Amino acid sequence: CNLVGRVLLENRKDTKKIMDRWIKDDDMWIRRAAILSQLKHKQDTDHRTLFRYCRTCMGESEFFIKKAIGWALREYSKTDPDRVLIFVEKEKCNLSGLSYREGTKILKKNGLA
Repeated sequence: CNLVGRVLLENRKDTKKIMDRWIKDDDMWIRRAAILSQLKHKQDTDHRTLFRYCRTCMGESEFFIKKAIGWALREYSKTDPDRVLIFVEKEKCNLSGLSYREGTKILKKNGLA
């Protein structure tokens, strides 16, 4: 995912189209890669895309998808805690317990959730 993330960051216009296909792929690992593609983008994270990808996959039962959603949200919460807090509170009923717990770890640690 680190390689995918670097390519996406350097060439977002073309690569975003690929990620938009990946998030709908039949292969769980491909969908997971799309969710994690912005993991270290910090202030360059496209939050709309991140949240859309989370919404697309949040109903899945696959552990690694749930974990990826939480991981992506947790990582982005280090950069934009307010945006992540709004998202997780709005989607709390739709997020798995694992995704919610992982996604709010930093927020809870900082007394925000």
